[in-house]
Amino acid sequence: MVTDRTVRPAVRRDHVVVMLRRLSLNEHGALELLVGLALIAAPFALGFGPAGLVASMAAGAVIAGLGLSEGMPISTHMTADLTVALAVLALAVMVSGSDAVAGGVLAAASAGELALGALTRWTRRA
Repeated sequence: MVTDRTVRPAVRRDHVVVMLRRLSLNEHGALELLVGLALIAAPFALGFGPAGLVASMAAGAVIAGLGLSEGMPISTHMTADLTVALAVLALAVMVSGSDAVAGGVLAAASAGELALGALTRWTRRA
């Protein structure tokens, strides 16, 4: 005689998957703006070389601009986030030869941008 069931309801599994994406689009934009502004300020606070300064400021301006873009279609924003994260990672690799600190900061910003995209609920409220 079986006294314990091992089958769990499907509703419980669906609920767990939904809870992994917690950030709304507004929160996503606010965090992107903060990351962009931090990249703009980082060369002055951490003393980057010329290549690190230009790369960090350019990446920060693009990421801050993405954070401020409200009317952009969701699929375009998702694609732009991925493209920018990969471009910032490429910048990190290029800059790290001459400025290791700048390369590390840009690599961390790239990883943060990828994580931010993965944790976002890509829907708008009606």
